[in-house]
Amino acid sequence: MTVSYRKGTDPELTSDEAADLLCISGQAVRASCAESRYPAAHKDPSGSWRIPLSSLPALAQAKYWAQNMNIAPGGWLEEDRRELSEDAAEKLWEFFEGATLKRKAQAYKDAEACHAWQIMAAKDIHYQVALDEIKKEFGLPKSTVYDKINRIKGYDPQHWPALLVGQWKGENARQVEWHAEAWKSFLRESLTPNRPIKTAWNRTKRLAAQNGWGAIPSYDTAKNDFRKLDHDVVTFIKEGETALKVKSPTAIREYDMAVHDIWSLDGRRKDLFVYDHKGKYVKKRTVFRLYIVAIEELRSRMLVGYALGGALDADLVRAAFLDALKTTGRIIPREIQMDNGMENAAKEISGGAPWRRRGKVLADEIPGLFPMNNIAVTWPGVAHGQAKPVERLFGTLAQMAETRPEFRGAYCGNSPEMRPEECDASKAVPVELVEQILAEEIAAYHRTPHRGNGMDDKSPMQVYVEQMNKPGVVCRKITPAELRLCAYSATAITIRKDATFTIMGAAYWSEGTAKLAQGKGYYARYNPHNLSDPVYVYHKEKLLCEAKKKELTSFNDKAEGKAIMKARATYTKAVKTSAKALQALSGSDSREYLNALAAQISPEIVDKETGEVLPGAKVLEITRGKVDTLPDGTSAKELEREKIARLAEEFEQVVAAASKKHKANGGK
Repeated sequence: MTVSYRKGTDPELTSDEAADLLCISGQAVRASCAESRYPAAHKDPSGSWRIPLSSLPALAQAKYWAQNMNIAPGGWLEEDRRELSEDAAEKLWEFFEGATLKRKAQAYKDAEACHAWQIMAAKDIHYQVALDEIKKEFGLPKSTVYDKINRIKGYDPQHWPALLVGQWKGENARQVEWHAEAWKSFLRESLTPNRPIKTAWNRTKRLAAQNGWGAIPSYDTAKNDFRKLDHDVVTFIKEGETALKVKSPTAIREYDMAVHDIWSLDGRRKDLFVYDHKGKYVKKRTVFRLYIVAIEELRSRMLVGYALGGALDADLVRAAFLDALKTTGRIIPREIQMDNGMENAAKEISGGAPWRRRGKVLADEIPGLFPMNNIAVTWPGVAHGQAKPVERLFGTLAQMAETRPEFRGAYCGNSPEMRPEECDASKAVPVELVEQILAEEIAAYHRTPHRGNGMDDKSPMQVYVEQMNKPGVVCRKITPAELRLCAYSATAITIRKDATFTIMGAAYWSEGTAKLAQGKGYYARYNPHNLSDPVYVYHKEKLLCEAKKKELTSFNDKAEGKAIMKARATYTKAVKTSAKALQALSGSDSREYLNALAAQISPEIVDKETGEVLPGAKVLEITRGKVDTLPDGTSAKELEREKIARLAEEFEQVVAAASKKHKANGGK
C-alpha cells in the first residue's frame, strides 16, 4: 500500500486500503461511508470513496504507521534521542541475523506493537485504551509493552526489530571481543563430548581471570558464536563418526533379489528379566536376560529361523541356522549378511571367509558353518545397523512382544533412561512364557501387511508363498548328511605324542589318530551336547578318522587294565604286519607290477592298448558342501568290522603280490 503523504497532513485512503487496515471487506467499508460512520469521508471526482486516516479507529491508524515507519509522526523528546554509530548499527543487525526465524518473526510483530503504541500516544489516546487495544491485537500485557518501549526508547524506528529480537543493550552490547587464548579455551571446553556450553563458558571465564585474558563476551554471545560453527563439524567432534552418519545420505535399496538369495542374521539381548526353573538355558533358578539370534529372508521379510539362549555365542548362531533349515526344508541361501560380533566371527561359523579383524585366510583354516556349505559371507560396516534389515525386524518384534502387559515389571527398556520405574529383577517372568509369546507375535508378524520395498502391502507369508511358487525360481537344498554335519561344532586340535587330543578338557584317541603326524593343522567336529559321542578329525575339507573319548579308569581296575593291554597288543601287531608288507612291496617294480595286479583284480579299468590304469570318474553335485560329510548312523562296532574286513582284503592282495614276485624271481 503506497499513499502520497507529507508530514503534518492527514492521509486519505481508498476503501480497499481502509478495508486492509480494518480486516473487513471493501464493500463493508463503502457501506459504512455511506452511513457516515467515518467522519470527513467523501467521494472524489471519479466517484470512489476517500477516507481520512484520522477517521479510522486508533489501532487501524497504528497499523498504517507501522507499515510506513519512515513517516511515523511524533517521536522522542530531544533529550531522549539516542543515535547508533555505523559500527554499532552493523553489529546490532549481525546480532539480529544470528537469531532464529521464530525470534525474528516475533521481533517484527513486537515492533509493530510499539509503532501502534507510539501512534496512539501521539493521538492523545488514553493509555489504558491503548493498552487494551494492544493486548487484544498482539497479546502483550502491560508490563511487556512497557519493557519493549524502554528497549527502543530514543532509537530510530528502523532499528526496532533488531533491538527487540534479544537481550541487546545498546552501544555497549557485543563490544567485548574474544581474546585469542580465551576463544581457544572456550572451543576446547565446549567441544568436549557431553559438556554443556554454559559449563564451558563458566570455566573459560575463570581461566580468563586467572591468566589475564580480560573480560570475555556474555554467555548469550558465546552461545551464539558457538552456534555459528558448522554443525556437522561440531557433531563429529562431540559425538563421533556414528552420529555424523545420520546427516549423510543413505541408500534406498530395491529388494529385487530372488527368494532365498540373501539371508540376514543378527543377535540381540531381549529387554526382559526372565528366570529359568529347569535350567534350560542357564543354571537352574537363575534370573537373567535372554539372547536371541534371528535369520530373516530378505525378499519376503520372513523370519525363517531363530534361537534363544543365555549367551550370544557360536552355538546360538548354529542353533538359529538349524532352525532355519528346519523351517525351509533344508534350503540354504546363496549369501548371508552377518553382524560383526565375535559369535559370528568364530571360525566354526565363518572360518575360511575374509573378515576385517582376522586378516588373511590361512590355508589350513577350519571351514566354517557357512563357507563349508558354499554360502557367501558378507559383513556390514561397523556400527552401521541400516545395512542389516534384520535390525528393523528386531525393533518390530520388541514392540510387539516385550511390551505386552504380561511382562510388566520384567520389562527393563533398551537403555537406563528408558527403564520403567516399576522394573525389578524380582518380577522376572518364566522363560516358557517368553517362548510362547514370542512364537505368537512372530506368527502375527508373518501375517501383517508390510509397506517395505517390493512388498505391495502384503504380509511376509503371502510374499514368501508367491515367490516360492514363482516360475523359474531355483533354491539350493542340502542333503540330510550335510544337515547332520551342520549340527556339529568344530574346533582346532593338536595331536600329541601319544596320539591324543583334547576338546574342552576331554581326551580322545583312536588308531586313526595314531597314524597322523603330531602337531597342529587339524580340527575336530563334535557333538556340542554330548562329548561322549564319536569325534571326527579333519584336515582342511578331508575327513581323516574318527576318535572316541578316553574314559577315566579306576586305579585298581584289573579287568580294564587287561583290556587296554590287549587292545595295545592288537594295535601293535597290526602295525607290524602292515610295515612288513610295505617293506616287501617297496622292492618291486611298482608301476608295471601294480598295473598287472590291477588287470587281474579289475580288468575293466585297464587301457587295452597301453596297459595303464585309467583315472576314476568324478561325480559333481551342485548342492554338495566343501567338507566331507560324517558317517551315517551305523554303529561303531559295525564300522569297526567293516574297516577290519577292508584292511584284511587289502593285506591279502599285498601278500599275494609279494608272493607272486617271489615266485617270479625263482624263490629268491
